[in-house]
Amino acid sequence: LKGAMLSQCRTVQVSKSTFMRGNAPVVSAQRKLAVRVSRSQVMTSKAYLREYPDPEFIEEVKENFPEQPIANVEEARVLFSELGYKYLDVRPELELDAVGKVRDSINVPIVNAKWRYDPEEQKKVADKSDNPDFVKMVEKRIPDKSTPIMVGCSDGTTYSIDALIALEEAGYETLVGLKGGFYAWYRVFDNNLRRRRTGEYAEQYTHDGDSCGIHSSGAGFARVDSVEQWVPPKF
Repeated sequence: LKGAMLSQCRTVQVSKSTFMRGNAPVVSAQRKLAVRVSRSQVMTSKAYLREYPDPEFIEEVKENFPEQPIANVEEARVLFSELGYKYLDVRPELELDAVGKVRDSINVPIVNAKWRYDPEEQKKVADKSDNPDFVKMVEKRIPDKSTPIMVGCSDGTTYSIDALIALEEAGYETLVGLKGGFYAWYRVFDNNLRRRRTGEYAEQYTHDGDSCGIHSSGAGFARVDSVEQWVPPKF
């Protein structure tokens, strides 16, 4: 979006040798660093944000689901916050304790896991085994099989595929997988469902901004979210 916006703004680079007079650059009124983008152009560009909570994006997600079987993080946020989907986290509890979970999600592990110390590797490792009661536990937490469910694991593949198959065979009618799992979600939203800051600062593209309709969020260079340096653990 930023590239698209900047393409709408005529930026002019001036040669120091050509446009210097004494110690001051000569810049004519016709050579501004950027020209203001019209309101209609900015509003058109906003549509390409494709993220929650943009109303047009929410409507698009409503039209695409549940026919679409996989949701990216932005689509998943709409399903969870706007369309009544239950977020079913199928990771073992020790992973939730170590990494965290989505607020108001339901945890039913498809595998059981516990820590043990491995003397050869000289570290703790997770011993895992299938949870034979997985479906029964889900049925206890979500008894109505018409309830729409979004299934997430750590990375979208480790546990989710098996969970989706098991739940479909058990008769659950509306199932969607979360692409990238909790790790993808965690990079976008914090534990309070607030969007994370990324990069040096955030920009808003609105019709009432400064040049090119751009506002800086003022997040500050020193306050960049540490999630950018976060490396997901392996279990």
